[in-house]
Amino acid sequence: MAIHDRRYKRILTSAVFAYEMAQVLADAFGLGTVDRQSLQPGPTSSVKETGHERIADSTWAFDTDRQRTVMMIVEAQSSRERALELRLARYVMDRLLELYEGMTQHDRRQGLPPVVVAVLYTGPDQWRPPSLHDLFSPLAQVLMRFEFPVQYYDVLHMEREEEPASRLVRMVFEVERCGDPGETIPVLQAIRGLGNRDAYELLMRFLSDKMRQWDRLRDEQGRILLDASQLDDSRPLNEVVREMETVQERFFRQMAERRAEGRVEGQAEGQVVGMLLSFRRTLAASGLDAQLARDIEAHVDRVVEAVLRGVRFDLDEVPDGARLLLAIRDGGGPTQVPAERIWSLLPHIPEEDTSK
Repeated sequence: MAIHDRRYKRILTSAVFAYEMAQVLADAFGLGTVDRQSLQPGPTSSVKETGHERIADSTWAFDTDRQRTVMMIVEAQSSRERALELRLARYVMDRLLELYEGMTQHDRRQGLPPVVVAVLYTGPDQWRPPSLHDLFSPLAQVLMRFEFPVQYYDVLHMEREEEPASRLVRMVFEVERCGDPGETIPVLQAIRGLGNRDAYELLMRFLSDKMRQWDRLRDEQGRILLDASQLDDSRPLNEVVREMETVQERFFRQMAERRAEGRVEGQAEGQVVGMLLSFRRTLAASGLDAQLARDIEAHVDRVVEAVLRGVRFDLDEVPDGARLLLAIRDGGGPTQVPAERIWSLLPHIPEEDTSK
């Protein structure tokens, strides 16, 4: 099973994640409050693609204060698939048929329950699949009126304002967005702040799964930065967490060394923009207050625009992702570091350019 599929099988089959996603969907479709005790796993489907079995969906059932039974399907999709909603429709009908066949005559008279669907698209390109309606011919669109409630999340490209309210679901998205071990530092710190032990263990293992995909990373001398076997499920979680921190420190040092080398090379304009983009990517996953992060991001964008107009900045005044992570760490973490500490990292834009 591919790393992506193994990671998402862990998430999709977790009752901790299922409850959070159930409440997200219940809120989205006006179904009320989920009864946590009623949450039950259903059958999980799989399909064969290019000879590899992968998790296709996970199914759960739960009650709310407005609906006795709700069926939920959560799909993790890592590639584009034009017929995605058609396949999801098959899953919906399969689940409903299984449920109907097991119902008593009395239950059948009460009617079938709703089925709600969440799609977590994690592909590298921004994409949204055609709707089920759009897959039919014009005449079929008039005759075929089948639809089901689906929430679609383009995890790597969606705006932060579009994310669900659930802190745990948002953190799953942040893990997925990490592009290198350095970007996992604020995520690991945020996971530490979770009060629920089960949620903590789930997300730490999910993060370790993510880091295992970088098992071929090497430093400038060709030394391996990460030994994937040290992050395996067979190892105690506390040892896995220590190993992740070690990998982060190695990568952090490498970033600092490359930054120093870049100064020597003196590629000023491209260097400044690259450092600011690194800062911006790290900011998005930093766990800082949302309003502060938006204000900082807007200022970074103005600095980049100034650079592209020809304004010169001293490289020592320009922060990259490594400096942001260091400031957050030294300041006590994303929830404790003073806003002034973060603002102090950023260069001042000359007055004559602030209005341009």
